[in-house]
Amino acid sequence: MSVRGFDNEEAAKALGRSIWELIREVGRYVDISTLDGVTIAIDYDEALRELDRGVEGLRPEERTNDEGLVGVGKSIVVKRGDAVKTHLVFSAGPVCCLALEEQEPEDFRVALAIIAHECAHVAENADRERQFPGILLDQTPASYIRLYEQQFSQAFWCEYAVCRASARFARNEEQRFRDNLAVRLQDARTKARDAIRSYRTHGDVERVFQEVGAVILEPLRMASYLFGHLDGMAEEELPEVPLELPKEDGAFVSAITTLVSHLRSLWENRGSWASHDDMLVLGQTAFELLRECGVHTRPEPDGRAYINVPYTPDTLLPGASASDLLAALWQGQRR
Repeated sequence: MSVRGFDNEEAAKALGRSIWELIREVGRYVDISTLDGVTIAIDYDEALRELDRGVEGLRPEERTNDEGLVGVGKSIVVKRGDAVKTHLVFSAGPVCCLALEEQEPEDFRVALAIIAHECAHVAENADRERQFPGILLDQTPASYIRLYEQQFSQAFWCEYAVCRASARFARNEEQRFRDNLAVRLQDARTKARDAIRSYRTHGDVERVFQEVGAVILEPLRMASYLFGHLDGMAEEELPEVPLELPKEDGAFVSAITTLVSHLRSLWENRGSWASHDDMLVLGQTAFELLRECGVHTRPEPDGRAYINVPYTPDTLLPGASASDLLAALWQGQRR
């Protein structure tokens, strides 16, 4: 247990003791036997950057930090000798209430939800590593599209599985998950179109893939949180996905419905997947939505990808005419 950045040593010790006691209590219900350690830091970003992963060449971890969402806890896979473990890092702010002898009930519930969520990541990481040894720190080169399918799939599966496993520790978190999804869905299609319009000027297919991908990936990731929580709280029948979603954009409703169906199937069969690639269906769902939003990809024999952004009336630059569209289409065919 490491508590960093506190001027008051007694407060730091009290916080460390309280968090450790809470983690041990959660550990009665969640398998945290592969927990490497815990870091609580005032400077959360520094703590993430400086954590020793035990493996050369791994990129330092970063948190989500933008106008919509700010990350406050992270589970990081590390290697200690021959063992693969998980180290937890928390921003001190949301959990510092635990240093007090008496906490406000709502502050305690938030801290508990954050800690239990990351403890569930410890268990989920261990489950996959036991079934597929070496998978968590695998750095085997992959083709362009397969690499992103893997990254997308892992992002969706891990958050769904962890939220479902820790739901009972986070009973009041449903509205936060709904709000986070709403933030990411807001103007998602418009942002994707704007990114494509910018591409008409800069012509960088890698950039447009990244920009549109970021826009469409986040709603799917936030939906993984929400439906993991809802499914974990469900007493009997699981909720119908479309009924839980805003209806403004049918493409996102359809993609999230498909994604959650795959997530539920993977959950029911966890521990008996034929291979780790069973989860790639999740990433493929993201690529299908990417295509729906205007960025088409296909694998090339050499491992690279062909990325095409077809011209459509709604993705032309402002002021473009129908004749401009015809000229652009003709130019695209010649290329």
